[in-house]
Amino acid sequence: MENIKERRRKAKASSAHPDGFPRVPRGTNSQLSSHGGGATASARPDRGVVSATKDLYRTEKSLQPWQEWSPEEIAGIVSQSASDIDKYALVVRREKRDGEYGEPVLALHSIDVQSPYLKAILHPVFKDYKSVNTNLKNLQFTAPFLEFFHQWAEFVQARPALGDDEDKTPQEHYDILFGIIYSELSPHFDRAADLLKNNVMTFDYLWTLFEPGIEVLSRHESVDRLWLVDRGEYKEARDQTTYEISCRYIDTDGEKFGDRARTLEMQGFEGIKPIEELDILPSHVYSDIAHVRTMLQERGRKFEMLRGCHYKAYSGRYMLLSPPSGVPERQHMERGRVMIDSNPNSAVPSRSELLPLSRSSELEEATPSIEDGMDLRMPEPLLKIKEKAKLAKKRFTERNHKNKNSTVLYPGQHALCTPLVKGYCFKTKSWALFQVDKLTDIAWNDTAFGQLVLPHDYKSIIWAFVDAQMSQTDDDFDDIIEGKGKTGRHNAHGRALTSLVAEAMHKPLYSLSAGELGLTAESVERNLNRVLELSQRWKAVLLIDECDVFLENRTQSDLHRNQLVSVFLRLLEYYQGVMLLTTNRLGSFDPAFESRIDLTLHYPGLDAASRRHIWRTFLPAGSDKIDVAEEELDSLAEHEFNGRQIKNVVKTARLLALRDKTALTRKHLEIVMRVKKGKPGGLDNDSFH
Repeated sequence: MENIKERRRKAKASSAHPDGFPRVPRGTNSQLSSHGGGATASARPDRGVVSATKDLYRTEKSLQPWQEWSPEEIAGIVSQSASDIDKYALVVRREKRDGEYGEPVLALHSIDVQSPYLKAILHPVFKDYKSVNTNLKNLQFTAPFLEFFHQWAEFVQARPALGDDEDKTPQEHYDILFGIIYSELSPHFDRAADLLKNNVMTFDYLWTLFEPGIEVLSRHESVDRLWLVDRGEYKEARDQTTYEISCRYIDTDGEKFGDRARTLEMQGFEGIKPIEELDILPSHVYSDIAHVRTMLQERGRKFEMLRGCHYKAYSGRYMLLSPPSGVPERQHMERGRVMIDSNPNSAVPSRSELLPLSRSSELEEATPSIEDGMDLRMPEPLLKIKEKAKLAKKRFTERNHKNKNSTVLYPGQHALCTPLVKGYCFKTKSWALFQVDKLTDIAWNDTAFGQLVLPHDYKSIIWAFVDAQMSQTDDDFDDIIEGKGKTGRHNAHGRALTSLVAEAMHKPLYSLSAGELGLTAESVERNLNRVLELSQRWKAVLLIDECDVFLENRTQSDLHRNQLVSVFLRLLEYYQGVMLLTTNRLGSFDPAFESRIDLTLHYPGLDAASRRHIWRTFLPAGSDKIDVAEEELDSLAEHEFNGRQIKNVVKTARLLALRDKTALTRKHLEIVMRVKKGKPGGLDNDSFH
């Protein structure tokens, strides 16, 4: 009677080549060398040299060790020693599972490649496949063997050719592996081809779409993006399965361009879904990709021009990088102004490292072509789609090989640029991500400074400072302008002046209060250093409001405040640019500041003519929403209000008019003024004089 071992040997031989080895084109011999990638044949002559597979078995998801099996012994698993496993070219592991109808089946779980010949053969096949390293001693592939699915053409072409006197062992090892892998992938080829032919996909076959190195398109919240795929895998968490795709895109650190990594997630779905309705899909299968690519290239060129610092207008949604507790991450602004600055030393650090373009985007330049008549054992629809993927990879590779300068982008790279740029929102005083498409040039108001209500001499001397700053280089001007409010509420004059100065200079206005700098000498030094650095980097007009604590005389009894004043003096010594400070205590001004202040402005109280001018500014003639006659402005100007108070009265009166669904009239203004006069802290208080 034939013993069990002999029956098992024959079963293996017949299962490895059920129809004989399929016809494939002969390639060049795969050489085994110490420097050619993969293991050498001489490294372990006793490991992986037997031209056979070692089959091991266990129950699905079992924690037991893998065991030897035979068809007769499936019901009763026999333990065995692993002492003889190393000699086999392949170790094949199978699991006992429940089949589609509950019947017990043996499913292929994984293959360990031990043959040094096979490792050398597979090295060029998976050279640029990020999740495979053929130099590993324990080189393992697990079902569904997506690596071979994606690199099938390369794997077929890797079959070693034989000369008359050559060792047949490498080819024997290859044939065994090919027979196992082809048997396993054949149903996947058929299923994937059927899905692709009908332009649909199932969740469990997403892995067939996302080959490493291909370009994919994502569509989220009406924003199109292109990415390069590194790998994809299914993830299970909280009884939910998702498909995660590790991708790369092009970003900047403000000086150079590079790649950043990000993981995209696809939620599970039931049944079939049209491929073009997937949240993420290969770009080469999208019908309108040419139009989308044109738009993304244009956006990418705009992104490239935003490298460095740029003061821009912005309307739209933006995302805070470090929102305070309780503040929504997503915000919206209309007609705001932002400073685009991707410098990592300026903004909140990125969550991922910026990788060099040359390292992260160079794929293999010469991908194997699929020759006519080549027997790939692959259905035609799948063959065509994989050929498109290869061509897309090759085109992108050739573009990137031409670009060795990371400070500029090649036209083909623009479509892969991020649609978001880092910047500083002056309104919320926070770092955020802004949409490239929503950024526009600022429409400067060059007549605004002329509308400033100040005596002519004041405006003349201020304009002289502005003109000097605009006509000289940044390093030649080191002046501080200090504006003084007459009473506690006249800080608005300082803010208005600063805003108009910045507008006239076409510069950003960076304003903050002294309280934002901190209360200790250490925090003031740290924060003020940061503010001065950014102001100089952005060429901004800097306003520090209510900075009395830094400007007052030092005394022997208040050592803490003396430290604050000393820090402030020291840091201002070398600041180059325009700075405006506001204080209400000029009488207690520390003498040390006198040499550092170029101009001190004492704001005079507004006369009737100035107040009338302000009323007319906020109540423009000719508007169908305002019905205030010229003679009524004279009576309004008799009230001794400052500019901020006039603005607030008009703002509240407009709300009344909106409620009444009429134009704003003097009656609405008088109601507001009357109510304010009757409230504590209103017009009768010192804060309104």
